[in-house]
Amino acid sequence: MPELPDLVHLVKVLRPALAGRRVEAARLRNPLVLRLLLPGDFTSLLSGRRFETLERHGPFLRFGLGDLDLVCHLMLAGRLRLAPRAEKPLAFTAFALDLDSGQTLSYGDEKSMGKIYLGEAGRFESIPGYLSQGVDVTGPDFSYELFTALIAKKRCQARVFVMDQSLLSAIGNAYADEILFEAGIHPKAPCGSLPEDKRRALYEAVKTVLAWGTEEVEKAGRPLEEKVRGHLRVRNRAGQPCPRCGATIRKAGVLGFDAFFCPICQPDRAGRGLDWTRLEGKKE
Repeated sequence: MPELPDLVHLVKVLRPALAGRRVEAARLRNPLVLRLLLPGDFTSLLSGRRFETLERHGPFLRFGLGDLDLVCHLMLAGRLRLAPRAEKPLAFTAFALDLDSGQTLSYGDEKSMGKIYLGEAGRFESIPGYLSQGVDVTGPDFSYELFTALIAKKRCQARVFVMDQSLLSAIGNAYADEILFEAGIHPKAPCGSLPEDKRRALYEAVKTVLAWGTEEVEKAGRPLEEKVRGHLRVRNRAGQPCPRCGATIRKAGVLGFDAFFCPICQPDRAGRGLDWTRLEGKKE
C-alpha cells in the first residue's frame, strides 16, 4: 500500500488542497525514512515554504516547494494523511507538516520501509528508481504499439513483465494479479509464448483494470491513509471461489512474490506443476 490507483487518488485529493499552502512548522519523528540530499535539516529547510506543485512519477509523489522537491516513495506501509491539526496524530508518524490552513500533512510508516527524499528541485539522480521508470501506463504514451515493442523480446514470466517498472510504470502486486486475471493469463506464462490475442488482452487489461481500480478507490470514499482493497477479485483470496467460474482461487510464488490466480480462467498452458483443471473437475 499504496498502489497506482491509490496514488492517482492521492494526487487528485491533495493537489488542490495543498496548492499555495505554507508550511508553518515541520516536525521529524522518524529520521530512518528520510534521505536529505542537500545541506541543512528537515525542519528548517521546509518551514516557511509553500506547496506549488504535486506530481506522480510512477510510484513516487513529488511535492514541489519552490527550489526544493519533497519526493515520497511510500513502499509497502507508507501512508499520507491531510487532516485538521487538532485531530489525533497518524499512527507511526514519521514526519508532519503544519500548514497555514490549520491542517497537517503527515506521513506514517509502521515498518519504516518508505523513503522520503528532500533535495534541490529537479535533481533526481540520487533517488533510486526515479529516472529509470518506464512508460506511464495511465498516460497517453502507453500505446499498443509501444506495448508490443516492450514485450516482443521478453522471455520472462507474464507477472514479472507486468511488474517491471523499467518497462511499465508502475504496477504493484495487487493489480498485477487483477490484470492477469482480467486478461486470462497465468502468472507464470512466458511472455514469448503469448499469442497475439493474449498480448492484446494483456494491454487492454492494464488500462481497464487500473481505471476500474481508481474508480473503486474514489467511490469508496475512505480516508486517504486507509487501504481500499475490498473490490479486488483474486488478490489475497486463495481458497475462495472465483467470481467468474466458481473454481478455487490458488496462490503461487513468482520471483519471490505471492501471486493469486484462477486455475480455470487462467490455465497453465505450459503444463507446469499440478493440473488444477483436473483437480477442480474432481471436486465438482
